[in-house]
Amino acid sequence: MRRSVLVMVLLATAVVWTAPAVAQSVVSEAEREAARGVPDRWGFDVGSFWQTFNTRVRLNGSGGEIGTEIDVEGDLGLPDSQTNFQLGGFYRFSDHHRLDLMYVGWSRSSSRTIERQIEWGDVIYDVGATLSSDLTGHMFNAIYKYSFFNNGKVVFGLNGGLSAVWSEVKLSGEGSVVGGGTASGVLAESKSAILPIPVIGVHFEMTLAKRLFWRADGNFFAATIAGYDSNVNEVSSSIAYYFTHSFGAGAGFSTTTFKVNKDGDKGGGFDARFGFSGVNAYVTFAF
Repeated sequence: MRRSVLVMVLLATAVVWTAPAVAQSVVSEAEREAARGVPDRWGFDVGSFWQTFNTRVRLNGSGGEIGTEIDVEGDLGLPDSQTNFQLGGFYRFSDHHRLDLMYVGWSRSSSRTIERQIEWGDVIYDVGATLSSDLTGHMFNAIYKYSFFNNGKVVFGLNGGLSAVWSEVKLSGEGSVVGGGTASGVLAESKSAILPIPVIGVHFEMTLAKRLFWRADGNFFAATIAGYDSNVNEVSSSIAYYFTHSFGAGAGFSTTTFKVNKDGDKGGGFDARFGFSGVNAYVTFAF
């Protein structure tokens, strides 16, 4: 949250700094296009996201037993970096109002001989067991943006919407049931969660030169949904240049952190921190 608040302060400072140069806060679509050299009615981006992950998870037993906090990259050997497909789009339905959509997904798997005992849900995996692990995730954002400034030189305003994550963690290997149960052998235990988290934030765009833009966004929020205590922090910044009236390319950096906790009244509590950040590059189209 501190990072997102800092970004908001920096963006607000940038707007204050540029305000004297933008006497008229909102101009017509034709005037904006003339100043920008690029239309802003609707568009989409297609690109790659070079993600670096930092993930910790814990799944308590159904009887209330406290599970092991697992560093999935360190303990399980899941890749800590990966390149994934990213898709985004926007539609501006008035001078002030715009809707942004974004999707990115990932899937990681590994097999490793573990070096410490791991208790995951109702299963104990002992030191020396070969543990197969799979972690999949999808993030979809639907963000409404209201722009106070939108004059072809500066766009600035507030955000509100949903940042939704679907994630599943599955472990499988030689193990035994918590509490000394009779079951043993190759046991699998998984946990999945779907979390639509409301977010608020700010957005900023500056036309550095015709067809050249700097963009930045910050979103954050904390909420309790379906028994899950969740919070999210998202920060991104990028530079885009349009080679023609409608086609361009861009690159930037973004970071996202989700924290999720669920205390199960009858056991099965879950605690997770999904963090990823990295560089993205994309082609962009505007119409």
